[in-house]
Amino acid sequence: MIIDWQKADIKELIAIISDHLKKNGIDVVLVGGACVSIYSKNKYVSYDIDLITDSPIKTIIPVLEQLGFKNIQSRLFENPQCKFLIDFVAPPVSIGDKPVSEYNYLNTRFGTICLLTPTDCVKDRLAAYFFWNDLQSLDQAVMVAKRNKIYLSEIKKWAESQGEQEKHKIFVKRCKQEQL
Repeated sequence: MIIDWQKADIKELIAIISDHLKKNGIDVVLVGGACVSIYSKNKYVSYDIDLITDSPIKTIIPVLEQLGFKNIQSRLFENPQCKFLIDFVAPPVSIGDKPVSEYNYLNTRFGTICLLTPTDCVKDRLAAYFFWNDLQSLDQAVMVAKRNKIYLSEIKKWAESQGEQEKHKIFVKRCKQEQL
């Protein structure tokens, strides 16, 4: 398959990369802003593709080199023909100190993407809002919540466990008023 890295959208790119890694025995989970891109149908576009794997980086390097990606520092990969960077975030897959064990699988014509569920994607974005007062992350959480089936009771329970009832109320209020 010939890939036009400059024209590929983020979902296509993630599917191609995930499929190639999988064929080489490397399982990955998509987290972070790229999940928001997928769940918001590109209303928000992340240029970082955050993946989590248990595979060592030395195993990943030659596999991604086959796709033209070079290891530019630590766990970061770049292809000069591609506007997206790939970042391998340290495992395990978790939101705060809570491990994640349930994933969503998105089938595309380029391969299957394993990613956080919409509910966990919202919690992931809210974690940045809760802990660093990152208002862009709050906006992203609202975008995902407005466009996907999420479990508000699960998010509320998680927010309470983080001691963030007040910020959770702000999130709920924004979800009710936003027209995204």
